[in-house]
Amino acid sequence: ATVLSFRRLAWKVLQETGGMSRTHIDSSGIKMALRKIIEKHKHEFKLFGRAANQGGFIDQLETIYTEFKRYGVTPDGLVEKQKQLTGDQEDHGTIFLRDKIQDLQLIFRELEKFLVDRYMDSEDYLPLLSSKIPFSDYLEGAEVWVDGFHGFTPQEFGVLAALLRRGCRVTITLTLDKMPQGHDFDSFSLFYPTGQTALKLLELADLHNIEVEPVYQLPQEGACAPRFQHSPVLAHLEKEFGKRPAQPYEGSTQGGVALFSAASKRVEVDTVARTMIGLVRDQGYCWRDMAVFVRNPEDYKDLFTTVFQDYDIPYFLDQKHSMLHHPLPEFIRSALEAVRFNWPYDAMFRCIKTDLLLPWSEEAPYLYREQVDLLENYVLANGIEGYRWTDGRPWLYRKYRGLEDDEQVSGKEQSEGERDKEEIINELREQVVKPLNSLKRRLEKGKNALEFAKGLYDFLEETGVPERLEHWSIQAREEGHPERAREHGQAWQAIIDMLDQFVEIMGDESMELQDFIQIIDSGLESLRFSLVPPALDQVLIGSMNRSRPTGLRCTFILGMNDGVIPARPKEEGLLAESERDFLGSLGMELAPGSRRQLLEEEFLIYSTMTSPGDQLFLSYPLADEEGKALLPSILIKQIRGMFPQLEEQWNTMEPGDVGEEKQLDYVSMPDATLTYLATSLQQWRKGYPMASLWWDVYNKLLDLIPEKVSLIQRGLFYRNQEQPLGRDVSRSLYGTKLLASVSRMEKYRSCPFSQFLSHGLRLREREIYRLETPDIGQLFHGALKLFGEHMQEHQLTWADLSAEESKKIATEKVELLVPRLQREILLSSNRYKYLTKKLKNVVGRAASIINEHGKRSEFVPLALELGFGPGEQIPPLRFTLPNGCEMELIGRIDRVDGAKGENGLYLRIIDYKSSAKNLNLADVYYGLSLQMLTYLDVLITFAEKMFGEKALPAGVLYFHVHN
Repeated sequence: ATVLSFRRLAWKVLQETGGMSRTHIDSSGIKMALRKIIEKHKHEFKLFGRAANQGGFIDQLETIYTEFKRYGVTPDGLVEKQKQLTGDQEDHGTIFLRDKIQDLQLIFRELEKFLVDRYMDSEDYLPLLSSKIPFSDYLEGAEVWVDGFHGFTPQEFGVLAALLRRGCRVTITLTLDKMPQGHDFDSFSLFYPTGQTALKLLELADLHNIEVEPVYQLPQEGACAPRFQHSPVLAHLEKEFGKRPAQPYEGSTQGGVALFSAASKRVEVDTVARTMIGLVRDQGYCWRDMAVFVRNPEDYKDLFTTVFQDYDIPYFLDQKHSMLHHPLPEFIRSALEAVRFNWPYDAMFRCIKTDLLLPWSEEAPYLYREQVDLLENYVLANGIEGYRWTDGRPWLYRKYRGLEDDEQVSGKEQSEGERDKEEIINELREQVVKPLNSLKRRLEKGKNALEFAKGLYDFLEETGVPERLEHWSIQAREEGHPERAREHGQAWQAIIDMLDQFVEIMGDESMELQDFIQIIDSGLESLRFSLVPPALDQVLIGSMNRSRPTGLRCTFILGMNDGVIPARPKEEGLLAESERDFLGSLGMELAPGSRRQLLEEEFLIYSTMTSPGDQLFLSYPLADEEGKALLPSILIKQIRGMFPQLEEQWNTMEPGDVGEEKQLDYVSMPDATLTYLATSLQQWRKGYPMASLWWDVYNKLLDLIPEKVSLIQRGLFYRNQEQPLGRDVSRSLYGTKLLASVSRMEKYRSCPFSQFLSHGLRLREREIYRLETPDIGQLFHGALKLFGEHMQEHQLTWADLSAEESKKIATEKVELLVPRLQREILLSSNRYKYLTKKLKNVVGRAASIINEHGKRSEFVPLALELGFGPGEQIPPLRFTLPNGCEMELIGRIDRVDGAKGENGLYLRIIDYKSSAKNLNLADVYYGLSLQMLTYLDVLITFAEKMFGEKALPAGVLYFHVHN
């Protein structure tokens, strides 16, 4: 006997009879063809014109095209339905559906014209098989058994009809409680889907005058299914499932059905892993005897990978996943995006970080990682995009020291470190730009599909992609990751096949570069990794909708939450549920809509729950990854009603939360058990009781993995308490003389750890080329400083200047500073130039107000940007700390005003702020706002040295610079 799928049977028969001369076109090829058709006919669409360029539209078109072919819907059939929708009584919904059918038939008619006599897609094989079965010697006298189906598409019915006409004896198994009589089958019955299939098969046999043998029922009525011979609990579940109300099972459910509730999905998977270990260790199970089902494997994928590897459980995840996350498709997408959209930052570094662009060697495959980080930081700090990548001018590396220091440092030569970094970034820039420029030139010369595809392929060859992927594949195999090794090979082959199909489909047809990129992007989105089970003995992890394993002894169903199992119906696709119903009333058979899917959902759940022969484990989490509560599925309540003696087992990551007799379940593989041992010992350390078995576990693990147990021992008595830095460490970070600003002291009082990060470890945020509040503050300070210096230089007083003159001078000072701020950012775009005008107005307004203040006050400016500290006009404040180290307090005062009074010179401090600020005495008391009063203290202390006489404090003022 030979076991075949419908598709595999088609391949075998067509190889014998011929018919495979046409080129195969896969999903990505169909999408490319659809994109081509849409671009050509988008102005003819009645409804799809706006949607044609939206993301996901091509996917939806390909999905409904596949559905139409499976169900025998042709463009002519669509035209017929369109005519039926045209009448005297037309409402908005009918007109909408008619226009939608008009667009669909136009697209699919053009697609059929394109495919006919040249290409075969996946849906062409079964109709071709039906036509070739009469000529197949392979099927002569064959006896055909069809098992594992609960429904057939019209194409599959066509194959069955051809087999019957060929004279084959066809035996079909269906899951039914009884054979339906007539067409009055209850649509709400659990077995409605298979009942409808049985009726269609009888009609098919009648249509072709085929004799139907007596239906053979397994097991005989009243008997137990063979696989449930040793599990009366599961036999009862199968018998009563779907009944309202179900007959309660009076006996114990031990060894038949188990119900778990878990604190999280992680706990769910961990519980399953421990249970599997127990079944294999204690009950002689093989891994292949067990399967795990979830609604959507993607929700649990990472958990299965992590937990099952921890427990050393071999598994196969039955789910195709997209290739888009592989470096190669991302390399192609980002490279095309970079050359198409003028070298944007995001595309450039997505491309670079695939590790496929830069030169490499087997000895040092990741040589450039640190250099790439340096390049990225430079590009972000300097806002480099577009022509600046390719204009040929060398990039200059100078550390930006801020606006206030600009004049002082501008004349300094580059440091040796800056020159080294400049050399690195320019060399790396050249290595990045060279292949991408080569790709750009090839694509710009391209006039048709063939030239574009050749340009892209040459780029992949030029950058050494095949050799790199081969190296990665060998490396993955050596590291024990055969699946990853296969993925690298599959990715390269998929790209080559996609480009071959693109050339085959588009040929020498002229096109624009943007159309080429869109089509390639659509093709890349459809690529999937094929699945090859790496071993024979392994646990299957699959979706309830997709996976159909047989011969299982034990089944685990996870995630049984409300809205998940059973699933809520979703309306998606180009045809709404109401439109499907309407077309169905006109005689057009389509795939089940959301309501029919809901009716079939119960049968799907029944099939999954009755798949094992020995044991069924049901589980649901009580919270999601964010801690939000989840409700159990309604099926949980039904199972409890069916099995009154079923005890629900609560699972957490802490063994102490369950009874002592259940804690033995947490003992399995050494490394996994170590986690629970650590948790139990921590609870014991806090004074909670600990089951005695954990001392035995401790002693056993001490023999097996002593190094890891020693880590547990150290962690058990570790207390996370902050300790002062050691003397040597502290001095290596800070030195023996602290040079500190007042704002640093404020930061320390506010958050010592923040001060440690910024001044001890000297961590800095990455510089980004953008204008932020501190930059604007710098501009305000600098402009008002220059304004004051201008007055001093020209010996002007407030009375000498009008408000307009003050505003004019201040505006000129802003213009002087604009090129020096944040690497000329205010000159980089029209938006920033407009912002510059607004900033000029703000500073001009502030200057006119300061002018008015000066005219109404006896205080006059005495000093601007007055610094105190080493090398400044005023020496620093010095302190000797308790540990013998010295601290020098430094700072810079925005403006010092003085006025003569009866008691002598009075001094006040003005601090310019770009946002509103108040002096809060509570903040002063707690050391959170020391700056202004400290500055005043320094000023009074050194007034005689600075101004020639002692002075008295007059006040401290904030000046809010705003319009």
